[in-house]
Parts: sequence; structure tokens; C-alpha cells
Amino acid sequence: MIYHDLFGVNKILAQKPKPRLINLILNLTYYGWKNIRNLIINRFKNIKDIEYLMMIDLLDNSLPLTLDIYIKLFRCGFFEGYLESIVKIWILFQRLHRYNYNKAPLIFLSDVFYWTLNNHPILDILKDNLPIFNDYFVENFHSSLRYQTAESNTDKQIIQKAKTIDIERNDNRFKNTFVNTRNVNISKVKLISLEKKVSLFLLSLFDKIYHNIGKSNNSNNNIFELPSFNNRNIDVMLLPLAWSTSNLPDIDKFCDAENCLLSNSSSNIILICGHSYHKECLNLLNEKCKYCFNYLSESIKTNITTLNKRLSKPLKDNEIPEFLEEKGLDEDYDDENIDSLLEQEEYNINNQYEIQYVQYMAKL
Repeated sequence: MIYHDLFGVNKILAQKPKPRLINLILNLTYYGWKNIRNLIINRFKNIKDIEYLMMIDLLDNSLPLTLDIYIKLFRCGFFEGYLESIVKIWILFQRLHRYNYNKAPLIFLSDVFYWTLNNHPILDILKDNLPIFNDYFVENFHSSLRYQTAESNTDKQIIQKAKTIDIERNDNRFKNTFVNTRNVNISKVKLISLEKKVSLFLLSLFDKIYHNIGKSNNSNNNIFELPSFNNRNIDVMLLPLAWSTSNLPDIDKFCDAENCLLSNSSSNIILICGHSYHKECLNLLNEKCKYCFNYLSESIKTNITTLNKRLSKPLKDNEIPEFLEEKGLDEDYDDENIDSLLEQEEYNINNQYEIQYVQYMAKL
């Protein structure tokens, strides 16, 4: 939705967009949301609406996690923050049912906890030199090699292609002689205009959500129909964590705590998971959501059991790794489209942003 709002409804988003485009949209969304977050929070207050809580979870939880975990935390060597993000990323993978990715973070956390309990010296090395423990270069090279080879290639052909890729990376003067280079940098002024365009999109979306409060339908246990998204059906795994538990948030109650006797809503807090509690009830639970904690605890046990079974299962003699053919994944948007878009709409974007911001303030 944001892609088409930025670049036009007729633009086709590639099945696997270039990282440059993904990073651009994610950062524009992050800062576009940051501009209007207080307006939205003050308008909705403590409303327990599925669409609203889904968007808050996306913009306040998943999006910052995606942007920060590698660039800000890992590469800067902030070990404590990185460790916390590993826990969050595991929760996200678990919620999305990513059955391979939801085990790798647990292996890393298990190692760290083991080293901590046994005062192993590797832990201090890891804390002091976190950015060194990076398999990006290996993974990136493997992706390039896989993309440029076929299943029918012999081992010698694959080795030769790997050597060619390595030479091109270290000495690309010959290749650059025949490549038309272009400047893909975007000026700060244009980025701000795009950022405001995202803010306008989000203001419009949250306005729809506000007028559709309580209208989301649960067609079955795992599918929800969202009126603000053209009645699109989405899987429960895309909702905040609370909807993955056996104790769903009660939209008609201020507090989801068992046996809560308080009737006022002045002290209730909606957690990022989607459950809400009175401050007093949350204090009794040691400041943690009981339902989500139990769900995650059971998920850890299940994942560990499954992982141990996999590790102890012998490989078949003729077992072949699954190969997914990536057709048409190298499409990308036209960089010049950003310039032409902004030349036509830069003034309108700034003008609309000021008008919409004032109008939203009046609704509070």
C-alpha cells in the first residue's frame, strides 16, 4: 500500500525487491510514523481495537526491530541491546510460524546462557568484539553464487563461477567500463517530502481505522476480516502476540487479568502484545503478561524438542536440499521515478501535510 502511494498505483512491486528499495520504504515508514505518532496515540488512547493494535505492533515493534537489530545494535557492538533484539526476533518468528527461523535464535541464546552460567571466556570475547562474529559475507557470497549457477552445473563449473565472482568483487574495473553508472542518492529535501507523503498515508489509514473501531470480523479461529484494509482477510499470525495465545484480549473489558474486580479504566495499560491490564493487576503479575509468558514458555519447550529430534535424525542417502527457483526477482523500481514524482508533487505534499496535521489536532 505504501509503495503504490509513493510511486503510483500502476507501478508493479517486484516479488523480491532490491534491498535498496526495501530499506528506503522501511526508513520512510519509520520516520513518517514518528512524525505523527503522538497525534495517533492521543486520539485512540486505550482503545482495544484489532486493526489499531495490529498497526501499533507493526510500527512500534516489528519495524524498529527490523531496522535496528543489524545496523545499530550488531554492527555498533551493543551486546545487551542485540541480545534483547534476538529474543524479540525469535518471538516474531514464532508468531509468524517460521519453523526454521524460530529455532536458530534459541540456539544462540542457549549458548550465551550456558557461557554465562559457566563463566566461559568466549562470552567476554563476544561482548567486546560482537561485529567480528559476522557471517554476512559468507551468506552474501553464497547467495550470489547460487543465483548465478544452475542445478545442472558440475562442481568444476561452480568453482570457476565462484572464482569469477570473487575477482569481479575485488577488481571490477573491467566490468565498470561497460556499465552505465547512475547516482541513486536522494537529497535530504526529497527524502523529507517522501517522509511527509508516508505521514499523510498513515494519517488517512488511521482515520479509517478510527471510524471502523470494533468492526473487524473473526470469520473463523485463524482468519480476521479487516474493514479498513478493503475487507481483506488476514491470518491471526499477523496480529499482535496476544492473538496467538489461548487467552485472546477481551475487547469489552478494560482488564484481561483473571478475577479482576476493578471497574475503572483510568489506570489500564495496553501492552504491545495486545492484552490490557490495570496497573494494580500488572504489578501483581510482576509486570509481565501471564498469557503471553506461558505461551512463549511452551513454545520454547516445543521448539527445543523438535530441534533435538531433527539433530538426531540421520540424513537419507539420496536426500537433496530443497531448491526454490527465483524467477523475476531482480526487478526494481525506476530510480528516476522518485525525482519526477517529487518535482510534480513536492509543494502539494508539504501543503497537504500541514493541513492534515492541523485537522488531526482539532479531532483530539
